[in-house]
Amino acid sequence: MLTNSIRLFRVRGIEVGIHYSWLVIFLFVTWSLSVSYFPDTVPGRPDTEYWLLGAIASLLLFVSVLLHELAHSFVAKARGLDARSITLFIFGGVSNLGGEARQPSTEFLVAIVGPLTSFVIAAAAYVVAQVSNEPRIEATADYLALINAALGIFNLIPGFPLDGGRVLRSIIWEVTGNMQRATDLAANVGKLVAYGFLAWGFIEILDKDYLDGAWIAVIGWFLHSAASSTLSQMVLDTRLKRIRVGDVMRADTTVVSPDLSVEQLIDDVLLPGNRRAVPVALQDRLVGMVTVSDLVRVPVAQRVTTRVGDVMGGRKGVVTVGPTDTVAFAVELMGEDDLEQLPVVQGERLVGILARADVMRQLQLRERLDPNPGGS
Repeated sequence: MLTNSIRLFRVRGIEVGIHYSWLVIFLFVTWSLSVSYFPDTVPGRPDTEYWLLGAIASLLLFVSVLLHELAHSFVAKARGLDARSITLFIFGGVSNLGGEARQPSTEFLVAIVGPLTSFVIAAAAYVVAQVSNEPRIEATADYLALINAALGIFNLIPGFPLDGGRVLRSIIWEVTGNMQRATDLAANVGKLVAYGFLAWGFIEILDKDYLDGAWIAVIGWFLHSAASSTLSQMVLDTRLKRIRVGDVMRADTTVVSPDLSVEQLIDDVLLPGNRRAVPVALQDRLVGMVTVSDLVRVPVAQRVTTRVGDVMGGRKGVVTVGPTDTVAFAVELMGEDDLEQLPVVQGERLVGILARADVMRQLQLRERLDPNPGGS
């Protein structure tokens, strides 16, 4: 889930939240509908009713975008991908899916189902508007039909990482058989689309349509940033998949007992060894991982009586990696559980520690020495 977001609820194990920027668009849409759209389409109503209708329509827009993203996540889960969370933000929503599709067909289905869902919602809203005899319901349904049709069309623009860009990537991937090449081409097409939006916005501003021009330019900037981030992430993933955990880990086999006091851990293990974390073992079996973050929550006066086993992480299961696993896999595990270090085990034996900081240093070094990891 994106940072600076508010968690709302879970749907079939998928965590749903809103980014703080979504509040901006919610207030803007509510204001726009209540002072312009509803007074024009349903005249003669009190202002409070227009504001209520505007808020309801904005919330229904929220539901529409959520259904769009849930469609992505449900199809992803059905195709073997891990759908973790959905965050709604100022430009719509983003589904956090674990891992990449292994086949072009999976990429295509996961991408196309979002716009199709928006079109289905638009069609349903249009039918409601046609059969309703209540002007307020008709006006709200008309708005939802229009906005969902626009949402579906916009997402089909072949600008990666929009759904249309992912559809384009799946097609190029199917034709070339090379996912990396397909991502590179789709992201660069996304940049061209972004430049088109920026130019369009600039023309609108020159034509003194400042609000629309600024909004279109911001969309162009967002698309360009997203496409650039995708290319950077592709380079990062390429590097991570080439590195094994054993190449980066620190060969530190120090462990402590869960019965050790926090004070002894700090004075005898962490400070002398300049460590920020250490595995916890009971009778040669890993049972947890204790970090500085775990310890700072213990008041100084209670460190003598507090045991490591009371504060360590991993009490519900220790997350480990092997020396032959890729660093990409290890980083994904760290991200899933918000971990800074992972014990590295070979069979049942601890052979070292992999820290996020070690990974970053290795990446920085490789970036200097190997600026084009995907090249020949």
